[in-house]
Amino acid sequence: MDLVDHQDHMADRQIDLDRIPENIISQRGYDYLLEDEYVVPEGIILTQEEVNEFEKAGHTLYELFKGELREMVHTRNFDFLNLPPKMVDLIIHSFQGDHKHLVGRFDFAGGIEGLPLKVLEFNADTPTMMPESSFVQDAFFDIYTDARSQYNSLEEDIKVFFNHLLIAQSDKEPTLITTSLGYPEDRKHAEFIMECAVSQGFAVAYADLAEIEFAPGEGIFIQADDGGSVQADYLYKMIPWEFICFEEPELLDILHNLIMNDLVHVFNPPYTLVFQSKVFLHHISQKYSSPYFLQSSRDPSSFRGRSYVEKVSFGRLGENIKIFNEIGQVIEQTPGDFGHFEKVYQEFTQLYKDQFDEYYQLGLFLVDDHGSCMSFRRADKLIIDDDAEFIPHFIS
Repeated sequence: MDLVDHQDHMADRQIDLDRIPENIISQRGYDYLLEDEYVVPEGIILTQEEVNEFEKAGHTLYELFKGELREMVHTRNFDFLNLPPKMVDLIIHSFQGDHKHLVGRFDFAGGIEGLPLKVLEFNADTPTMMPESSFVQDAFFDIYTDARSQYNSLEEDIKVFFNHLLIAQSDKEPTLITTSLGYPEDRKHAEFIMECAVSQGFAVAYADLAEIEFAPGEGIFIQADDGGSVQADYLYKMIPWEFICFEEPELLDILHNLIMNDLVHVFNPPYTLVFQSKVFLHHISQKYSSPYFLQSSRDPSSFRGRSYVEKVSFGRLGENIKIFNEIGQVIEQTPGDFGHFEKVYQEFTQLYKDQFDEYYQLGLFLVDDHGSCMSFRRADKLIIDDDAEFIPHFIS
């Protein structure tokens, strides 16, 4: 599809809200959401039919992803992903062992006003936007009383996940360590998961990655207030598997020992690395026919005469993306830290654009394989990155 603007003809899709729910955000300790005009007093109206199609797309794609990974595990066909053997071991072990996928987020273009609904990527391992999409979006719903409903049960669904985990794995201690590399937003996402887990009876603690003791043959530990060590049977990490896989080989070796010997259960499980890979997305879109897939290639010349997008296999935060027009000129690009990863090319597709020339990208969350929540990021450019605004949705 060429770079032709799509102009919405329903001006009442965008709504002004009375205020931002600052009290709720501050009371829960997420003041960073109030910085840089990220959360704004505006929203978007969806129809129930559009919401149903978003949910259907998420379910259909997840089943395709799981089915293809099941086939890859059966045939041991992982060579095209260029992963270390121990990472492949972990993927196979966690998938065959039915390690539960706590939470992931599909990013979609289109789906509004008849625009084709297309999957852009699957943030299967370390999805962001959880606090704002859950309780902040819910607080906006309380403000906008004209809305009939909202597709949002994210916080409750994560609590139910931990409740079911408590029952299904009664042989394990309900002890959870959450961790990150220390970036404030990642730490707050880890704390959000902690809040959900502790409400279901888990003993929880946060520690930066460097503060955790990973002991081969034993488990994971953090230092207690009395100077001793406390062990946990579960780990939630806001650290991507690809970082561990390619940047921390010693940690990968230790986690291989711990996970393969059932000494710690990690969320999200190792197989989510496959789902997160855009090389895998290219692979599956070549193999299966689905209206939700964009045409994809490893060779940009495949799109001669058409607009297309260059991405990297494990890019994050909207970094290292280039958009080319139909004559091969770069019309928009972002720098980043992930340019060393393999490149994948997708056909260009339209984001929904409102009457103020703002572009919207949908995030659809799944918890334990099931649709749970949706929200939007909005920007005045085609590449939705860290400069985007958070936009709540309402169903009219």
